[in-house]
Amino acid sequence: MNKFELFTMIFYSLDYYWQNHKSEDLGMFLSDMSPFTFKEIGSAIPDVYEDFCKFVKVDEIDLKDSFDIAGTYVASLNRPYITEAFSWVTEESWNKTAVKYLASDHKGKELE
Repeated sequence: MNKFELFTMIFYSLDYYWQNHKSEDLGMFLSDMSPFTFKEIGSAIPDVYEDFCKFVKVDEIDLKDSFDIAGTYVASLNRPYITEAFSWVTEESWNKTAVKYLASDHKGKELE
């Protein structure tokens, strides 16, 4: 998994929570974070992805480490509404979703 794929997995996880809980703060963060707003690799607000890349120093992430790295990143944001949203994700569901996502045709796959 590359950095952008990890970033996108975090987005999907937070968006799933938002779809069921509609938090305004989380919705605004997801709008800024969106990896799909532009064709290029990044986020709707470039600083969000740039800060993520500064936090995640490695280019390749092993699937078995990805959930922990994602959780550490989310905690580093120090925003309770984001931490709460991510806490709804289990490592088992993360891994199942990641395997499906990585096997699909998706933006960022070409970075491998």
